[in-house]
Amino acid sequence: MKSDPDTPTQRAKLPVIVLVGRTNVGKSTLFNRLTRTRRALVTPVPGTTRDRREGEVRRDGYHFLLVDTGGMGFGITHPFSAQVEAQIATAVQSADFIWLVLDAVDGLNPFDHDLHRWVIRCGKPCSVLVNKADNPARRADLSEYYRLGIEDIFPVSALHGSGLEDVLEATGAALPAMRPADAAPAPDAGLLKVAFVGRPNVGKSSLVNHILGEARMIVAPEPGTTREAVDTSFSLYGRDYVLIDTAGMRRKARTKEYLEKIGVLQSLGVLNRVQVAVLVLDASEAPAVQDARIANQIVEHGRAVVVAMNKWDRVGTQRGQGKSVEEQAGWRLRFIDYAARVRTCALDGSGMEHLFREIEKAAAQFKRQIQTADLNRMVQAAVLRNPPPAKSRSETRIYYGVQMGNGPPVFRFYTNHPAQMSEAYTRFFDSQLRYHFGLKGTPVRIEWRGRRESRQTSARFGSKQAPSR
Repeated sequence: MKSDPDTPTQRAKLPVIVLVGRTNVGKSTLFNRLTRTRRALVTPVPGTTRDRREGEVRRDGYHFLLVDTGGMGFGITHPFSAQVEAQIATAVQSADFIWLVLDAVDGLNPFDHDLHRWVIRCGKPCSVLVNKADNPARRADLSEYYRLGIEDIFPVSALHGSGLEDVLEATGAALPAMRPADAAPAPDAGLLKVAFVGRPNVGKSSLVNHILGEARMIVAPEPGTTREAVDTSFSLYGRDYVLIDTAGMRRKARTKEYLEKIGVLQSLGVLNRVQVAVLVLDASEAPAVQDARIANQIVEHGRAVVVAMNKWDRVGTQRGQGKSVEEQAGWRLRFIDYAARVRTCALDGSGMEHLFREIEKAAAQFKRQIQTADLNRMVQAAVLRNPPPAKSRSETRIYYGVQMGNGPPVFRFYTNHPAQMSEAYTRFFDSQLRYHFGLKGTPVRIEWRGRRESRQTSARFGSKQAPSR
């Protein structure tokens, strides 16, 4: 599946600056500092970053695309070193400028000479950033770095932000496009953010790679290949997206490594900044309890959801086997029965167009706004069909309802006995809302409030009702 040639990044025509350096020199810290995010994992473990990551920088009138990459090793035996270096080479090919990041604590390493020569052979303009220059002595003692034969050497501290103004000024002189004449639109304007989440080795990275039409993420059979969430801009049929590949989430008992724990926390954090989550299942295996746990996290974060039944090519061709697989998934994920299930295969790309149609539908329902008159006609019909539970001999009445917000849709219904609204009756109203208005693919929040009460008694679909006092 290929994206439109006019991608969001290409339309903006932002100059591209790529961070290159050995492991643990502070590239990801610098990326986070300049993009004002925490999207890049920063740990003392060498080789934490594997996939390349892009982020827009808007600082002091400069506007450009910054690319973080893994640590260059030139064949050093680290896991996935060959794939990491291929990602770095791809990033450098598309760069307008290179920032070669060195370490002021370690001093000039013989490997830094090889790395600098490699950057020069790529034919890209380059500046050297000597990171971790956190004190005056380190900032003053740069003589050994001039042995690289380059004049543009800048002492910086990614941790404290010092020295970055000089770097931006010098790079901006070489790339005038870093200072756009017109104010650029907000980075997230009009973008639909979609996260691919699931257990390890269900094919999240393979799906994202096929959608993008390139090996954007490293794919390997070993669990835990993807360690951190990676955002990638993408455009299809005139619609702009940000696709976010995330680390696989195993159950806590199996999550023992430090990096894996951090990756899982970051994957959950991604759910706070997307509209739609694609829950990726391995269709060749029976749905696991962990699949349901991840689905519950999506519900708890209030995100729209589409279920991708990936590796469908491995499902047997015997009569009824495909139906049996879907029935098992439907039972395991019965609490998100409103989510569409799409059969996909990352190898041949089957199901991708259907997947994006369902993503668009879920996103539309996620932002759905229902007219108050239509909502109250539904209330009347629902009460006639199934009256609310009474309190002793007192009839329970539902006066009216209003929509309080969207993303996801939140509805408030006013009644004379809010404490009587059980979880079962809340589920009934959830089903009535979906029956009358669709709302496929999005969770729904339902609140009950007394007509004259200032204190709210709320119930949410799938949660326990607070006891009345």
